[in-house]
Amino acid sequence: MRQFIESQGWEAGEVYSDIDISGLTEEKRPGFLKLKADYKTGKFDVAVADDFSRFSRNKSDAMALLGSMKIATAKEGVADSDNDFVPALHFLLADKFSKDMSKRWRHALMHRFSKGLPPSGKVQFGYDKTADGTYIQNADAATLKEAHERYTAGEGVRSICEDFSVRGLPAPGPRGWYSEGMFDLLDKVFYSGKVSWTSKKGEAPIIMNGAHEAILSPGEWAAYRKAREDRKANLRPKNPRWWLPGLVECGKCGGKMVSHADSRGTRQLMCSTYSVKGKKACSGVFRRQSVVSTRVWFWLGAHLEEWASAMPSNEEAHKAAEKALLDAQAALIAAKEEHSDFVQWAFANRKTLTIDPALAEEREEAINNARAAVEEAQAHLASLVPATDVHDRILEGSKLMGFEEDLESEPSEQATARLREAVSRIIEAVVVLPSAAKSPRDPDRNHAEEVKIVPRMLS
Repeated sequence: MRQFIESQGWEAGEVYSDIDISGLTEEKRPGFLKLKADYKTGKFDVAVADDFSRFSRNKSDAMALLGSMKIATAKEGVADSDNDFVPALHFLLADKFSKDMSKRWRHALMHRFSKGLPPSGKVQFGYDKTADGTYIQNADAATLKEAHERYTAGEGVRSICEDFSVRGLPAPGPRGWYSEGMFDLLDKVFYSGKVSWTSKKGEAPIIMNGAHEAILSPGEWAAYRKAREDRKANLRPKNPRWWLPGLVECGKCGGKMVSHADSRGTRQLMCSTYSVKGKKACSGVFRRQSVVSTRVWFWLGAHLEEWASAMPSNEEAHKAAEKALLDAQAALIAAKEEHSDFVQWAFANRKTLTIDPALAEEREEAINNARAAVEEAQAHLASLVPATDVHDRILEGSKLMGFEEDLESEPSEQATARLREAVSRIIEAVVVLPSAAKSPRDPDRNHAEEVKIVPRMLS
């Protein structure tokens, strides 16, 4: 193009460009708009492009350009100001080509979508893309599922990202694990076994069943979406280490009670309806957080069987250890039988074991290795002492959650989220009732009666 400019005896000026921007809409092309503005101010005399399609692929915008600006192209030369037939024809052809390409691209996207495949065809974290364009789960699927489960249970994405980074889990991008990127992953409907496509900008996406195996079940996806919407509505307390968010309700309006710190740093609970909508919506119920927590702890202490049933156990670990021991014992028997067969073969053929010492040593080593594996499996199984009563089951479950021996110690956010999930299995709601006392400092006030525990109906 510069050679063409020099051949005309012109002097090249500023370069205007709209890289990676469609030429269909003039309003979205800052470079093209600046070109028109500079021409009006007389900054240059003629605009030059490689071909007419570089000016515009929208026939309306292109036709408006004719007669309002002197243009030229390296391929077609200088446009005749008295005869705009040739440039108009090129503009019409560019417009048609662009629309045809758009139709073909749209058809290709619809074809992929109709087969249950993502229209973009991009690689999805947690899946490998096969040669035929389908998706199969890989090892990262377990990481993604864990992230959904922990977020749904109440843990924050920052805590999850920090844990994943410390553990060195592979991330979907070069930035590693960070909050915004985590939300981009968690919100993808693809992981629920669906594919989505937005045909036009601003329209709601079309969602249909995908051809890939889902990482999340319908129930898990619904639970995640509910947790996501609740947090967007600011229903999640600001102190994520509190173990009862979402369970405590206002006794006046039924709204969730949210936690906050007062001027002295003491954690207090207030009605979220009152906090967001004001006194007209609910006059509000307020209570010290420690009072509610203590009441729930007392209730759990009076319902140890229910509490123990909600706690995690190492039953699966026991089963895995027992299976590992059986496998090791079977391997030891097989190694002994193989060694015995070898000895019998040598005796039947009147051969001594020295005929192949390497093979004899290999058989004996296999027995020793198998015997060591049995001893290791036995030791591991013996270390898993089964809980004998509800107290042991609760203590064992607490350790599996990540709590220390002392339940009063400050727990991690991850451990708190697990405790919250366990308690929600046996408690439907904790209702904070308005106080009937004459004053907050009434000596006859019964705080326990002002906190009602609604147990969950278990089948």
